Amino acid sequence: MLKKLIVATGVTAALSLSGQVAAQSAPTCADIEWSASVTAEYPDIAESCQGVYEKNGELYAKATVEVLRVRGNRVTFRPLHTDGTKGESHSIQVPSSWRADIAGRKYRASELSRGQELNVYLPHDRWALAVVDESSPDEVEVIVIEEEVVEMPTTASPLFLFGLAGGALLSLGGLFTALRRRIG
Repeated sequence: MLKKLIVATGVTAALSLSGQVAAQSAPTCADIEWSASVTAEYPDIAESCQGVYEKNGELYAKATVEVLRVRGNRVTFRPLHTDGTKGESHSIQVPSSWRADIAGRKYRASELSRGQELNVYLPHDRWALAVVDESSPDEVEVIVIEEEVVEMPTTASPLFLFGLAGGALLSLGGLFTALRRRIG
């Protein structure tokens, strides 16, 4: 009986020690050293890290993004921080073969809708999104994030120039009328 108790205690101690060693060796968000180019593009990137994924010796930070807009294959998104706040919007152009796996179903970029939340992986050494293809797990597709240039829509026409010219001609006519009454 004493022998069984000693063996059980030894097994329990070994299992608890192996769990502690495994927990110490697993990388965390605090272990990621973001490159200067990444922090220059997105200074709050560490606030978006929810966990760390390692593939072929390279570390990726797991993050959640909210889809803001989709135009063709251009997706505009905003990272969600772990404290619940939202980051600045960014835009990417994804290839036509790109698919997002949501709840076991594959969606094209054009099928994504505003407000959807996606889990993505960010490499520590460049400002890009990494999408792991499940059909070929050894390949990692990296999509570079571009800053979207905000510009006003081209809805205005030159029609206001006709109004401006008409107002100028009315003012000129009023001036000539006033001069004629003064002289005459």
